[in-house]
Amino acid sequence: MDNKKLTIKRIVIFYLLAFLPLAIVTPVLCLYYDEMVYVSKKENVAAIVYALGAFGMFAPAIANLLTRWITKEGMENSYLALNLCGNGKYYLASVGVKLLEAVLGMFLVWKVFFGDVPLTEMFPGEDMSTKLAGFVLQLAFSIIVFFPAFGEEWGWRGYLSPKLEQVMSKPAAILVGGILWGLWHAPLTIAGHNFGVDYPFYPWLGIGAMCLMCTAMNAFLTLLTERTKSIYPASFAHMINNNCSVMVLMTLFSTEETFDKMQKLQSIKVFAIFMPLYLLVGIVSFVIYMRKNK
Repeated sequence: MDNKKLTIKRIVIFYLLAFLPLAIVTPVLCLYYDEMVYVSKKENVAAIVYALGAFGMFAPAIANLLTRWITKEGMENSYLALNLCGNGKYYLASVGVKLLEAVLGMFLVWKVFFGDVPLTEMFPGEDMSTKLAGFVLQLAFSIIVFFPAFGEEWGWRGYLSPKLEQVMSKPAAILVGGILWGLWHAPLTIAGHNFGVDYPFYPWLGIGAMCLMCTAMNAFLTLLTERTKSIYPASFAHMINNNCSVMVLMTLFSTEETFDKMQKLQSIKVFAIFMPLYLLVGIVSFVIYMRKNK
């Protein structure tokens, strides 16, 4: 019982340390600039919100370290080893699944919103070598995105998920962990990140959508982390998810005219189209995770 109380205490301390920086800094910036900063058209604000996002993504890793220090836990079970031997398929899946998800999402968006435009016009084949080169460069840029992605993953999957599984069942831990991760995004969602502010039931619909997506992703990322006992596969998956998303691929492969039309769509609607892909990956990951645990 004492161990369970200590684990719950660590969960609470970790979450507060991870959540409070964004919860404090984001509204302060919105008040200072007198607008929701993620929908601002000012160039100086754009630079600020980019820094805010990177700062926020490192908060869970810092919370991991501080919680271990405050509660005298030490660095046991830190998930920092690469553990490459025998885990190649999980490292490949971390990148491959997310790339496939983005490509399928891109074609889903075409089918739903641009079905009257022939596929060859929306994604023309001319000068494809240049577009593929741009895609390779985008993948290379992912290395920079890896570091903030690692910041989140070492907190959520490297600390919170294992702690939740010590005090509740694995299905409950994936659900609760996903919701807590989604709520962590709430200050940014309110400030217009991901979906803007011009959608129905703002900001509650956006917060709910983030909780749903994060729960689905949590199943996949937890599977990667627990199978490898390493945080790096989940970090790679998070990196690809953020840097090679549907919108990024639309920018790289569709025509400028098509992308301009895409920009006018409500982000929440676009998100709803490829959300089933997140759910499918999440459900399959959950089933694999539970079967192997049995």
